[in-house]
Amino acid sequence: MFGVTVVRVDSGGTLNGVLLRAGLVDELHLLVHPTLVGGTSQKTFFNDLTSENGDVIPLRFIESQVEAQGILRLSYAV
Repeated sequence: MFGVTVVRVDSGGTLNGVLLRAGLVDELHLLVHPTLVGGTSQKTFFNDLTSENGDVIPLRFIESQVEAQGILRLSYAV
């Protein structure tokens, strides 16, 4: 409609989980920062990651890259 082909979402577990379960995510990019952080929080990347039929959502590895400051970018197809 507007010619948009890519939408980037930097969000929390609720929206990320909704988009994944709805099948609206084609690729997932994870940034791993070389930092250890302690604490007791149980934060997650995604809330309730199982699909509507109860299966887990499989990912297929695409590539990895090392970015500035040793940040590792992992790319997966959903």
